[in-house]
Amino acid sequence: MQSSDPGHLFQTTSQLAQSANRERKLKASEKIGEPINVSSKVLDLVVRGQEGWTAESGFICRRLDLRTGKTIKIYKDHQGPVTSIALHEIRNSDDGNKWLALFTGSWDKTIKIWNADTGELLHTLESHVDFIKSLLILPSTNHLTLLSTSSDRTIKLWDISSLLSSSTPKCIQNIKEHTRPVECSVYKLDIDVNGKPTGGITVYTGDSLGLIKVWNWNGPERKLELKDKEELKGHETSVNQLAVTDEGLWSVSSDKTAIFHPFSPSTNPKPKITHPSYVRSILPIPEDFPLSQSLLLTGSEDEDIRIFNIDSLLDIGQSQTAKAKGIIQGHCGDVTVLRAWYRDEEGKKGWYVVSGGLDCTLRRWSVQDLLNPPVLNYEAEEEKEEIGLTEEEERELAELMSDED
Repeated sequence: MQSSDPGHLFQTTSQLAQSANRERKLKASEKIGEPINVSSKVLDLVVRGQEGWTAESGFICRRLDLRTGKTIKIYKDHQGPVTSIALHEIRNSDDGNKWLALFTGSWDKTIKIWNADTGELLHTLESHVDFIKSLLILPSTNHLTLLSTSSDRTIKLWDISSLLSSSTPKCIQNIKEHTRPVECSVYKLDIDVNGKPTGGITVYTGDSLGLIKVWNWNGPERKLELKDKEELKGHETSVNQLAVTDEGLWSVSSDKTAIFHPFSPSTNPKPKITHPSYVRSILPIPEDFPLSQSLLLTGSEDEDIRIFNIDSLLDIGQSQTAKAKGIIQGHCGDVTVLRAWYRDEEGKKGWYVVSGGLDCTLRRWSVQDLLNPPVLNYEAEEEKEEIGLTEEEERELAELMSDED
């Protein structure tokens, strides 16, 4: 390939082809998935009503209208990428007024608490000694508790009931059971054999070694306790995200797999879903979606969203390969997060999936997109095999480079 661009002088033909393909894909994806462009990479997303809240690599949390794509408010005080978000509505004990609390975690090792309505920074929690990786509000009838996980290998519990009195939340438990960075967390409400809530809560935390630890949340005592030293194994390296369904727990990993861990001990082991690259995000589609089958979405480093039929997955054996029933293309970077959203907008009312990626976009996918993924039309240029320079040619090039005349 010939080029007059001086910046291309020492790029290989393969590198030039990759760059050209990237430009073609960026152009072709400009309108795919109703993209919302933001100023930095999307690392986390919370959907609440018609609003989305993004944790971004540009040191900010953004609040935006998912219908229009317009930014409503930016929360800016972190000194590093914002990795995680949690929201909780607070009711004042004195006057009964409600306000929305926003919790953000960052690479700057802090958790910040904001009044989401006014944008006021209320508190900064400084107890972790490495990156914050996930935040989780644990439900309770009497007390509010925040769970945080970190690259410092700890899980911390914070008493956020004090927000009612405006005092700074305190760390009430520091857990050091993981031996590697704790990447993600999720909880499920326990149910009995009749499908009724028991009042118990089980918490799952995944680490960069590939282990998932199982915990009982003792609400009255405000304490997290290991569940019979139970661990869920199967991954070879970092567990990137977890998702709970009625039947079991889904986990995705940088070992290029998604694994289903059934809650019922009598259920046969389920297959791993192998992907061509790191799996970054996962979303079991909620039953509220108007679909005739249960679907599972995964987002990967290869920039694709894969669609699987859950019923088919649970029917096949471990020796069989699970095949995607569809692939959604559009992102031009790792797909880091997938969330369900009920869109309340005239002419577009209904269930959607919102995806976020390292390409600095959110994309909105309708049910029709899940059933018939849009086609991304661009022709990738074939990457030709490179023939390296001979020793003599390298010597001549070095002489040319050093010639100042």
